Amino acid sequence: MIVITGGAGFIGWNLYQSLKDTHSILLVDFEDAFKENGREGCTVMDPLMFLAELGREDFASKIDVILHNGACSDTTVTDPFHMMTVNFDYSVSLLKYCIMHQIRLIYASSASVYGDGPFEEHATSDPKNMYALSKSMFDEYARCFQPFLPQLAGLRYFNVYGNYEDHKDNMSSVAYKFFNQSKSDDKTIKLFEGSDNFLRDFIHVDDVVAINKKFLENQNLGGIYNVGTGTERSFTDIAKIVSKRYNSKIEYIDMPEKLRGKYQKYTKSDNTRLSSMIDHKFLTLEEGVAKYLDFLENR
Repeated sequence: MIVITGGAGFIGWNLYQSLKDTHSILLVDFEDAFKENGREGCTVMDPLMFLAELGREDFASKIDVILHNGACSDTTVTDPFHMMTVNFDYSVSLLKYCIMHQIRLIYASSASVYGDGPFEEHATSDPKNMYALSKSMFDEYARCFQPFLPQLAGLRYFNVYGNYEDHKDNMSSVAYKFFNQSKSDDKTIKLFEGSDNFLRDFIHVDDVVAINKKFLENQNLGGIYNVGTGTERSFTDIAKIVSKRYNSKIEYIDMPEKLRGKYQKYTKSDNTRLSSMIDHKFLTLEEGVAKYLDFLENR
């Protein structure tokens, strides 16, 4: 059995959609999250109940691998107790049970740990917000236990966009926001001033799912891996792709004060390690955004 934590979330739900027809899946997330996101009719378990059940050998013995994507991913949260309880403490408890029962663990980390870079797995972390710090702390903790599990892999996702992210509100991708703005009455896409110089490694969620499946199929893949396309593009590039498709306008606005100094202006995945282990061709930004817009138009 495969367990997906954060099963009602963006990446978790995409993983479920890709694996549900070929594997036995248990989704772990809060029941309200499934209801709020319109994702009902599947086998689910509360996260705290799941941890309690993992202590039982008869339950744990049914699990082959856990895809741990459950987290508070809101980068604007400043409460350290909430962020560390959800992202660090829970993950530590999960890891301990995985060691106890020899369950494979593939978990979601984040490129946010790098801050302004460099973006290489061995680089020193430079978190700019509480979310990034929580991810960095668990990465460092998990490294100590690498030899004690049949597989322990942390996937540092870069800027993921794509299907089923409509519940994320302010944390949704710019591609999703620009689509909605293009469909508004004034058909105006709003960009922060300087967006031509904000370069990020944007990766479609289908590529993220494909990489997860490679790790599922190859138990020997362990450690920390960047998961990005290896190409940096600007926010303006995405705005232009969406604007051209819908004949919408682009307007520049000031960046909110709460984001200043906490905003990564540049990311680019160093894929040296991933490429040496996995053969995968990533979608270009043009291909990925077009595919996503097709999905949004037909949902």
